[in-house]
Amino acid sequence: MKKSIIPIILGQIVLDTIIKTNTEDQRIKSYEIKNNDTTVGGPPFFSGVVGFFLSQLFSWMELPLIYAYTSSKANSFLEENSIVGSLTNNLKMRSTCPHFQLIYNPNEKERTLFLENPPLKFDPNDFDWKSDSFPVAIVGSVFHEFNDYNIFSFLRKNSSYIAFDPQGCFRQLSQGGKIKLGEWMDSKILELIDCLKLSEIEARYLNLGNNNNTIINNLLDTSISTVLLTQGEKGAILGVSDSEKMKKTMYNIPGYTSNVVDETGAGDVFLFSFATHFCAHSNVLDAVAFSTSIASLLIEQNRFSWHFTEKMIKDRQQIIRSQIKQIHT
Repeated sequence: MKKSIIPIILGQIVLDTIIKTNTEDQRIKSYEIKNNDTTVGGPPFFSGVVGFFLSQLFSWMELPLIYAYTSSKANSFLEENSIVGSLTNNLKMRSTCPHFQLIYNPNEKERTLFLENPPLKFDPNDFDWKSDSFPVAIVGSVFHEFNDYNIFSFLRKNSSYIAFDPQGCFRQLSQGGKIKLGEWMDSKILELIDCLKLSEIEARYLNLGNNNNTIINNLLDTSISTVLLTQGEKGAILGVSDSEKMKKTMYNIPGYTSNVVDETGAGDVFLFSFATHFCAHSNVLDAVAFSTSIASLLIEQNRFSWHFTEKMIKDRQQIIRSQIKQIHT
C-alpha cells in the first residue's frame, strides 16, 4: 500500500571546489592555486534538491524537510541561484562550513579530497523540529559530525526508520588537510540504525571480515535490517534481514550503464531514494531498483541542471529490477 512520506534529511551543506587534472604534478599545482570553481554540496543538498524534483513527480513523496548546518556564504549561493527554495527554511547558520576540494584525475579511480574547516558535532537541540515524530530520517555524514550515540538516540525516539551513510566517520585528516580513510566501528550507533549504506572500500575499515558477504552478514546480526554496499559501476550488494523469520538474504544489484559526467552526490541520492521509496511501498527490491535508477540519471548530468521525468525513472527501474539476482551463500 502506498503511503505519503515526508522525508527528514539531516546533514551539513558544504562548499566544494572542483578541480580536474591529468597528472600528479598538475594536481599538486592545482591544489596550491585553489581555483575558483566553488559550488555547494553535501548530503542534504543533493538529497534535498532531488527530493524536491521527485515530490513533483510522485504522489507518495512529499517535499522533504532539511535540518542542516550551513554558512552564510553557502546559503547566499543557494539563494542567488534559486536552489532548493523552501527547503532552506530549517538551516542553521554557522560562521564557517566544511570546504572540500575534490580533485578528479582520469587516471585514478578515486577522487582526492582535501578538507578545510571540519564541522562540529551535529546537535538536534539547535533545530526547531516541525513534528515530534517523522516516518523516515536520512542521515549523511561528511566528517564525524554524526559520530555520536546521543544523536541517533534522539532519532530513534522520533523516527520509524533511520537510514545512515557513515562515510564521514571513516575520514581522517592527514598532512595538508588531505583525507584518507581509517577504521570506524561503533556498535552502539549501529544498533539504532535500520538501513546502512556504505561503499565497498569503506566496508573494509569496519573490521568485520575480509569479503563483502561476511561483512554484510555481520552487520545484519545487529539491529540493522538493510545493508546497501555500493560497488561503483558494478552496482551494489543488498543485504536484508527478516528478524521474524530469522533469515538473511543478499542480492546483486546491477549498475546501470551511464555516460558519467559527475558522480558527486550519487551515494547520497541513492540512499535517500531507497529509504523514501521503501518506507512508502515496503518492497525492498523495487526500492533498490528505484534508487539505482535515480542515481544513474544524476551522474549523467551536470550539477544544477538535473532533469528527471517519471518515464525516465520508471523505465530504468523496470530494467534494473528485472536483472536483480539473489546471492546464494
